[in-house]
Amino acid sequence: MVKKGLQASALVVANVLLLSACGGGGSSTDTVDSVSIVDDSSGTDDNSGTCDNPVTSLPTIFLEFNTSPNVTAVLSSDGCYVTVEANGKPNHTSSYWDSGNESGLYVEPEDPELFDQQRSPGDIEDYINVFTLTVPIEPALASSSSATPLGAIGIATSGAPIFNDSEGNGDVSLGVIQGFDRNGAHTGPQTYHYHLEPEAISYDDDSLVGIMSDGFFIYGRRCYSSVDYPTDLDESNGHTAITQFTGSDAEDAEYHYHISGEQYLNGDYYLIFPGNFQGTPNGVN
Repeated sequence: MVKKGLQASALVVANVLLLSACGGGGSSTDTVDSVSIVDDSSGTDDNSGTCDNPVTSLPTIFLEFNTSPNVTAVLSSDGCYVTVEANGKPNHTSSYWDSGNESGLYVEPEDPELFDQQRSPGDIEDYINVFTLTVPIEPALASSSSATPLGAIGIATSGAPIFNDSEGNGDVSLGVIQGFDRNGAHTGPQTYHYHLEPEAISYDDDSLVGIMSDGFFIYGRRCYSSVDYPTDLDESNGHTAITQFTGSDAEDAEYHYHISGEQYLNGDYYLIFPGNFQGTPNGVN
């Protein structure tokens, strides 16, 4: 399987893969095993000794990814990096599963007639993907922000990729949204992916949604530290605060992102990530 074949050389931080149109899928391979392991392969780890605080076990937050059968996280042998690998399929219901319901996860769209008119082509079962992201244990804020590319810019805890607020050469429009499922997602090209708040993962709460290409995590619209909407967000909807995965003291606070709390197109739509990366993007390949 894919996870068992990981070598240390695959843990080098990857370059961003620019994808055409709305974005493309990863490379073809088998389904991902949900196993949390430390990579103890015998090869030389190119990143060895490059972090100040290596860890000996996978940080608890990454175990949230391993609860899905479609995604897993692997700690590098030097304790400095984590590779998150997913097969791009969500672990929840969607109208983009084949309506024959072989998966058991198909659900009727809220407005079948409108959905049929606006839906993107293809079903989730049509695609065989692998999305891989290698990030440092301690990501750092960059000296300047960087724009997100088309295609996958993060990986959700469900196993499906996160995309930005663009659709082709334009913004996500109302016409496009009418073809989304209940999780602000659709297919194309060659993968199922989220643009809006994915209700199966987070809906107006502080749940962990996923990890972005720069290594920072993204949460729902609310903040764990205040149990309310954060008021100190930067232009990327990020801030430094404690979370349910950190200690409770002020020095335990970590930088992280939130789903945008700004209503989009005057509807109950909230973009996952309409801003720039505040860290250094590593690339979702």
